[in-house]
Parts: sequence; C-alpha cells; structure tokens
Amino acid sequence: MENQTLVVLDGNQVTVESLRIGVAEAVKRAYGAERAYAKGLNQIFAFDWFVFEASDTSDDAKTVKVEKTLLYTELKAAEHTNPSTVWARIRKYGAEDRYGKPEDEGEGEGEGSTQRDVVTHNVDELIDLYKFNKRQDSLPEKVRQANDAIVIALKCLGVDVSMVK
Repeated sequence: MENQTLVVLDGNQVTVESLRIGVAEAVKRAYGAERAYAKGLNQIFAFDWFVFEASDTSDDAKTVKVEKTLLYTELKAAEHTNPSTVWARIRKYGAEDRYGKPEDEGEGEGEGSTQRDVVTHNVDELIDLYKFNKRQDSLPEKVRQANDAIVIALKCLGVDVSMVK
C-alpha cells in the first residue's frame, strides 16, 4: 500500500496521491478535448485548415484565423500561458484525423508516450529560447540578432509571437 502523504491546500487536507491523479486526469481531458476540437474543425472546414500559417492572407486562412483568435481568447481567459502550443497540437491532431498519423511517428520514450511531432518540438524549443531572451535585461548584439531570427522562425511555424507570454 502506498504511503498517503497529506498536505493542506486552501484549508483542506488532501493526499499527494489525489493531486497526482488530478493532474493525470486533467492532462487526459485536455488531450481528448484538443483532439475533439480538431475533429470538429475538420467537419466545419472542407479544406486543410491546419496547413495555414499566420502570414497567410487567403480567404480560407482568414476564416481559420477567426476561429484561432476565438480559441486564444478562451485560453487567455483561462490563464493559459502559451496558446500557440495548444494551437500547434490542434493543427497536428486535425491533420492526423484527416490523413492518419505519419508512418514514422511511433512510440517515444516511456511506455505509451508518443513523440512530439517536428512542428510542435520546434515551436516548444524556440518559444523557450524566445522567453529566455525576453527576460534578460540586455543581450549581446549577436544574441539580439539571433532572437530576431527566432521570431521569424516562430512566425514561419504559425506562432503569433505577440501571444507568447
């Protein structure tokens, strides 16, 4: 039997085990909600909505941008710190729902975990660098230039940098 360590949160005693289970359940709900949302968007949009980058100005892209903005508004209201990574996952799930998973995407490290797709991996890593650089009081010129390139790279990957906090 597992040791039941009690902690006090907001005046209530709870076990660390129940908190751990709560995190796992929340992640599972978020994963399911993101996939369901992507499937719903696939039903609304007959075109491949998940391929549009932020810089695209076509009519279809403008339609997708409206939906993306509505999602970002909801995520910000829920105090989500990085809506662009959620959008990147939803785009990935939309493509998977419409066309299936790429053949080279298999099991990652750990039992049952899947590897991050290339876009999500790049977005996550570049956002981490961007945030780190933004927190600095001053940057050497070559790092400032590199940060400008990071911003361009994020835009190429469909990230609205103004939404990164």
